[in-house]
Amino acid sequence: MSSSIKRNIVTGFLWSVFGQVGYLGVAFITNILLVRILGPYEFGQIGIIMFFVAIGKVLTESGLSGALVRKNDATEEDFSTVFIFNLIISFVLVAVIIVMSGYVADFYKDTSLENILIVSSMVLLIDAFRIPQNAKLVKELKFKKKAAYEFTAIFFSAIIAVILAIKGAGVWAIVTMQLLTAILLTSLLWIFEGSLNQFVFRKKSFLALYKFGVNTTLASILNTAFDNIYQLILGKYFSVNLTGLFYQGKKLQEIPVGVIKSTTLGVVFASLSKVQHDITEFGNLYKRIITLFTIVVGLICLLVYYYAENIILLLYGKEWIEAVFFVQILIISSFFYLQEIFNRVIFKVFDKTEKILYLEVLKKCIQAATIIIGVIFMDIELLLYGFLFTSVVSYLINYYVSRKVYNSFSWHEVVLIAKVVFLAVLTMLLAHTIQNLIRLEGYLSFTLIPIILVIYFLGVKFLKITNIIKELFTIKRLLKND
Repeated sequence: MSSSIKRNIVTGFLWSVFGQVGYLGVAFITNILLVRILGPYEFGQIGIIMFFVAIGKVLTESGLSGALVRKNDATEEDFSTVFIFNLIISFVLVAVIIVMSGYVADFYKDTSLENILIVSSMVLLIDAFRIPQNAKLVKELKFKKKAAYEFTAIFFSAIIAVILAIKGAGVWAIVTMQLLTAILLTSLLWIFEGSLNQFVFRKKSFLALYKFGVNTTLASILNTAFDNIYQLILGKYFSVNLTGLFYQGKKLQEIPVGVIKSTTLGVVFASLSKVQHDITEFGNLYKRIITLFTIVVGLICLLVYYYAENIILLLYGKEWIEAVFFVQILIISSFFYLQEIFNRVIFKVFDKTEKILYLEVLKKCIQAATIIIGVIFMDIELLLYGFLFTSVVSYLINYYVSRKVYNSFSWHEVVLIAKVVFLAVLTMLLAHTIQNLIRLEGYLSFTLIPIILVIYFLGVKFLKITNIIKELFTIKRLLKND
C-alpha cells in the first residue's frame, strides 16, 4: 500500500473524528437542553415516529451511495442515475407515509402523531437531493469539508429548536430541528459542491450499482426496522412515557457509538477498497485497525456502563432515572454490534453484499423470537436481554462468514474480543472495590476515571493485546510525512 493511501487513512480518519465529535456534540448538548424542557411523553412520540422515518431513509439511499464509493471508475452518469432513482423513491415514500399517518395515529390512540409523521417525512425528500454530493465527498476522502457542512447545519438548527422549546412548541421543536438540519445541509452541499453535471438515467449504470446496493439496502431495512421496533412495542404494549425513556437511553448510548461508527467505517471502507486486490496487505491492515478499534470501543462501553446512573442524573435529571437500565444493556450490545458492522466492511469491499442480507435475515429471526418472548411475558427486562443475546450471537456468525470471504480464517479476533471483555469486567470490579473502600458517592466517583484508565491500559499491556505506544508513534510518523 502506498504512503499516500496510508496518509489519507490517517488524515481522513482524524477529520472524520473531529467532524463527528463536533456534530454529535452539538446534537448531544441540544438534546440535554430539550430533555430539561420537554418530558418523556414528547420523546416517546418522536421515538414512535422515528421508526418510519428511519426506514424511509434506508430506502431513499438504497445502498447506492456505497456502490458509488466502491466503484473506482464511477462516472457522472452513475451519480446522476443514483440521484434520479433516489428522488423518485423519496417522493413515493412520502406519499405512502402521508396515506398511512392516520392509521398510525389511530393505532396509538394519539391524533397528534398524524401531523408529526407527515411533517417529519419531508426529511426523506430533502435528503434525497444531497446523496450524490455526499457520496463524492466520501469517495474523495474529503472529510474535512463534510465535517464543516454537517456541523454548520446542526449548529444553527439546534439554536432554533431550543428557542422553540422554550417558547412552548413542545414536540414540534424536535421535528423542526430534524427538518431544518436536512434543509441547511442539503443547501450547503449544493451551494459549495455544485449540482450534477448531467441529469440522465442509465439503466445499465443502475443495474450495475444496484447489484451492490440491493443487498445492503435490504439488510439495512431489516436492521433499522428491528433496531427501532422496540419503540413501537413499548409505545403499544407498555406506555409512551416508557418509550421516551428508552428513546433517550438509546440516544445517550448512540453518542459514543455514533462517533465510532460514522468516523471509522466510512474512512476504513473507502481506504480498504483501494487495497482489495492485495489480500496480504488487506489482511495486515485490517488486523491492525480492528485491534485498535476493539480496545477503544471496549473502554468507551466500560465507562458508559459504569457511570450510567450518574450520567443520567447529571444530564437529564431524576425524572429520567429509569433510563439507566436501557443505557447499560444497550451499551453492552453496542460493543458486539460495532464489531459486527466492522466485519461487514469485508463483504462490501469484496462485493459479497448478498451475504450481509442472508446474515441479517438470520439475525432478525433470532431477534424476532426474543421479542415475541418478551411481549408474551410482558417483561421489558427480558425483552432487552434478548436484544443483547442477539447481538452476541450475530457477531460470532458474522465473524465466521466474513473470514471465509477472503480465505483468512483465524480465531485472533475472537480471542481479542474475549480479552477485552474480560479486561472491562475486571476493571469495573476493581474500580467498584476502590470506590467502596474510599467511600466515593455520587458525582465524586468521576474522580476514579484516571484510575480506571490506568487499570485498563495496564491490562492491555499485560494481556498482550497490542502495543499502544508503538501504534501511536506510527500514527505520529504518518502525520509528519503528510
